Amino acid sequence: MRAVRLLWLTPLALAACAHDKVAEAPPAPPVVAEAAPPVAAASDQAKADDTAELTRILSGPIAHFEFDKAQLTDQDRQKLQTLAKAMKAHAAARIRIAGNCDELGTTEYNLALGQRRAEVARKYLMDLGVSGSRVDTISYGEEHPVAPGHDAESHAANRRDDAELLSNR
Repeated sequence: MRAVRLLWLTPLALAACAHDKVAEAPPAPPVVAEAAPPVAAASDQAKADDTAELTRILSGPIAHFEFDKAQLTDQDRQKLQTLAKAMKAHAAARIRIAGNCDELGTTEYNLALGQRRAEVARKYLMDLGVSGSRVDTISYGEEHPVAPGHDAESHAANRRDDAELLSNR
């Protein structure tokens, strides 16, 4: 009888062992990509130099026009190519091109002509790869002369496009 009891207890003991869980290793932590090291920020001096370079390029007219025309000359294209190169190097730079006219013609006509002059420079910059969203235009017509005279030389100086830096961030 004792042998029968042992035989009967043996399967129970084995069954009890079967239900014991083997200690499992804790799950591996999820794989997380390491953050890239921060890009070294340009020094304040380098930023100032960049802004100074753009400001230098933008000083003075970027285009001059013939009487009643909105066509770029070869010299204007060279200036705009230099500006486009600088803007590509400074991807955050935004500018405004201002079209200007001489005092001849009506105010309305000169405002429209100044806008066409600003737009022709903007389009050329876009053709060179500068995003149009980075170039604003405005027309001042005859309202912002650089030469106050009423002669042919003053008129020629006032038929121009100016550009200004809006932001470099």
